[in-house]
Amino acid sequence: MSLPHVRCTHGIQIMKTRHPDIRSLNKTGVKPGIHGTHVWPSSFMIMEYLETHPMEDGQRVMEIGCDWGLLGIFCAKHFPVKVLLTDADRQVFPYVDTHARLNKVQVRTEQMDFERIPDRRLREHDVLIGADICFWPELGTQLRRLVQRALSQDVGRIILADPGRSTFLRLADYCEHQFAATLTPWQTSGRAKSDGYLLVIGGEG
Repeated sequence: MSLPHVRCTHGIQIMKTRHPDIRSLNKTGVKPGIHGTHVWPSSFMIMEYLETHPMEDGQRVMEIGCDWGLLGIFCAKHFPVKVLLTDADRQVFPYVDTHARLNKVQVRTEQMDFERIPDRRLREHDVLIGADICFWPELGTQLRRLVQRALSQDVGRIILADPGRSTFLRLADYCEHQFAATLTPWQTSGRAKSDGYLLVIGGEG
């Protein structure tokens, strides 16, 4: 049964902007400021990828630049994994918590930008995921450094998605030359239409 102002895709429920809970958050002044105000479509590319390349039992997953946290919530709902959602803007976390309750999952949150994720936190995770997070040139540089640090701390797999911004494609080119990385054009086949590129570093491509 569908709920009012909620759409379901890839087995998770997503509130539309006119949902009473979203409207209530907006009215109380809880509004993200770093493009974290809606659902970014590249998340659906990673969800579709993970449906055929699933997480392993007990893996520890960190979503970087999580916005509303739907990608991490998808992982928590479909796989027996532990999920940490991170973002530079703490204002996204009330939206994360609201969607986690709706989907009946437990996730952790922590405010961190890419440069401030400590090595010890990277060591605590097996998989890094992120969608639509390379939209400024400086973010491409920060992500390149983060990928280097994550791999040095034995993170086994990094999965990033983007519609094909030049900043992301430069990051992908670097990773293909430096690491075991694969860049794949991707177009989702489900109701949540999205197309662009998947960058998979390490693990199973």
